[in-house]
Amino acid sequence: MVLMRFIKRNILMYYRDRAGVFFSFLTTIIILILMIAFLGEANVISTLNVLGVGADNERLHALCLIIKWTVAGIIVVNAVTISMTMIGFMVRDEESHKLDAFLVAPVKSSVYVAGYIIAASFVSFTMCILTFALGEIYIRYIGGVTASFKEIAAVVVVIFSIIFSTASFVFLCAGFVRTNSAYVGITSIISSIIGFLAAIYIPYGGMPGWLRNIIRFVPAFQGSSALREILLTKDISWFSCDNMHKEGFSEYMGLVIQLNNKTVPVIGKITYMILFGVVLMFVATYVMTHRSRMDR
Repeated sequence: MVLMRFIKRNILMYYRDRAGVFFSFLTTIIILILMIAFLGEANVISTLNVLGVGADNERLHALCLIIKWTVAGIIVVNAVTISMTMIGFMVRDEESHKLDAFLVAPVKSSVYVAGYIIAASFVSFTMCILTFALGEIYIRYIGGVTASFKEIAAVVVVIFSIIFSTASFVFLCAGFVRTNSAYVGITSIISSIIGFLAAIYIPYGGMPGWLRNIIRFVPAFQGSSALREILLTKDISWFSCDNMHKEGFSEYMGLVIQLNNKTVPVIGKITYMILFGVVLMFVATYVMTHRSRMDR
């Protein structure tokens, strides 16, 4: 009962803070502006240059492909930025000593920790699903083909995995700061680079080799790659060019991740994100416990 009330309290705090909601979506807004004003048409043209052979409706297929590719990246960005905003409530509560007041009650501290994480996961999941739904509605509006039930189910599983790994990482970051200003500084840095980590501003194949070797191990990129593989593989198959061009395009756009000359399947990407989240959660719990002992 206490846990549910605490979760509700954190969720309501998010939705009541209009400025916080806006800034948690600021990176998303910037990405949309860049895509609409600068990068969208260029990406469609480059896609047609690689995959198009002049067949009917190929421009529509290219446009839908780029929309889905962008939406997949935005989902990852939302998972990160919203989790940061939600976990930020814990930092604020600690700085204002509200957390001390909670801990006076005869309730285990793990209940409050779970309350912050579950609330962050719930809000992140809700907004990510909404982002995906809006993308599908727009694709249907312009005459494209939306995701099948099987693809939607796979997307939901991937979103769960992204949010779990993201919330664990943000929770770990929060364990190293004591003031809201320090936490805001960390979140500002992460918000600035998350678009690159999700390979939105620059496709995976357009990055330097050394950066590709690093970014392919980042859970945010693993998540965007899994979503793109699920949503875009069918769209790419509709083009009438040869398979070599399709495979090269898939790898360039980050649908495919190669490790030791082997392609990582979607289930492998999901497993990696979950294991990454589990490890970070254990580390974060240790950091928070050690810090609590030091404060006594």
